[in-house]
Amino acid sequence: MNAFLNTGNMIYLALILLALFVSAWCIYRCKRGNKRRKLYYTGIALSLLVIALCIRGSYKIFHYCDLYNKIVRPTKSYYLNELTLSPEECREDFEEIMGIVQENYASLAHHKHIDLAKLNEAYKEEVSKVKDAEQYGLLLLQYFSALKNMHTYPFFSRYQSGVYAVSRNDSVWISRCLNKSVDLQRKDLIIAIDGMPTADYIKKEMRITPASTDVARKKTAAINIFASYTDTCKRVTVQRSDSVFDVLLPLFKEEEMIAALKKQANATDSSRIYLLSSIAPKISSLLAKTLKKYDNIGYIRIRDFDPGSVEDFCRQMKGEFKCPCLILNLQGNLGGIKGNVMDIAPYLISKPITIGNAIVKSDTAKCYKGKLFVLTDGLTSSGAESLVAILKEQPNVIVIGHRTAGDCGSTAFNFKTSHGIEFKLATEPPFLLPDGVTWSEGQGITPDIEVEENLPWEEKNAFSIAIDLINQDKLKNNDYEFK
Repeated sequence: MNAFLNTGNMIYLALILLALFVSAWCIYRCKRGNKRRKLYYTGIALSLLVIALCIRGSYKIFHYCDLYNKIVRPTKSYYLNELTLSPEECREDFEEIMGIVQENYASLAHHKHIDLAKLNEAYKEEVSKVKDAEQYGLLLLQYFSALKNMHTYPFFSRYQSGVYAVSRNDSVWISRCLNKSVDLQRKDLIIAIDGMPTADYIKKEMRITPASTDVARKKTAAINIFASYTDTCKRVTVQRSDSVFDVLLPLFKEEEMIAALKKQANATDSSRIYLLSSIAPKISSLLAKTLKKYDNIGYIRIRDFDPGSVEDFCRQMKGEFKCPCLILNLQGNLGGIKGNVMDIAPYLISKPITIGNAIVKSDTAKCYKGKLFVLTDGLTSSGAESLVAILKEQPNVIVIGHRTAGDCGSTAFNFKTSHGIEFKLATEPPFLLPDGVTWSEGQGITPDIEVEENLPWEEKNAFSIAIDLINQDKLKNNDYEFK
């Protein structure tokens, strides 16, 4: 009903009613007039109907074109040194951006206690001082970061290194190095970047990192420590055992790095694996061996909710469905397509759940009925965070790990200024979680069991705690019904 009662439909309905009224009046007049007058009034009525239909058609075309531009059309992402705007054009561009943000982000800004007018005025002053487009691009990154939303950011490309990091507090270690030409290894501790202590460097990067909470912002800035919007080389100071030394780390355009890594691995389509696999911690070899000892414990990892994730989940679920205990790992899952979340959720819930304006229906015939342990961390966000919120309301679910990123996801659209700058902007107010009292936006979801932050090579983590709980409970297969 709400979908029907939108502005476009109401205008169209009003026009149709007007056309019908005029038509009835014309028919009435025709009965009292001559043949010529009848044709005249009939023409008026038909003209009004045609006009109404044309207006409606134009509205539909505009609506779908607008949705295409905001959702479907591929975005253009620039490297900052490719921007060609003059200082005057930068000022004009920012005026346009401020108007779009004011119109679409006001409710979220109010929820986050952001004074949009004050923020806009402050950055307007800074933009008035820019001398080139690259400086303007860096200011835009700061501006969108100040809006405190993971789904709100400009489309600027970063130079990549093929080296990935993992962090804890103010310390950063290398989790994976795909560039074989540099002397960097897993577990290397990063002391400094370009001579700046790591903790200070992370604070600097946080200013241009979009996130809904400071914890998530810090975590995201840390894992991106080897990428840059402006630099094509970084001097990395590393501690390995008792040795401290510097490594010059080259950075490449993302497409160049992906091509090189594919060639290096002799792979046909491995870029997605390269770019995402190092973000979330993996199961250690010891824990993997531990898992093999139990034929009653299933394990499923959902890395994201991008295309193909539902099919991948179903393949994994088919093999684990009859296990009385199931571990679902959502660590490092940054979300993806909302529809994929809604397609996966019915396999894991026994009762319908309402989240935001969406109702997630259960399917008792195919849903998992055993004990479910959900693993989270500070990067679990967007669609993954929504799934955690849905599952947390189920009686057979225990959430283990760290508080989530605090960004369940707001419908975000892509916008483009008249000068060609493109950005993503969240457009909906925050919503309550299924418990009816909790906000995830800007807060995150607290797990049932919080654990200390671990590194990928450490054994005591959310996974091992789930195993311990299963052992302690000594769950039996007949405790649950399987079909």
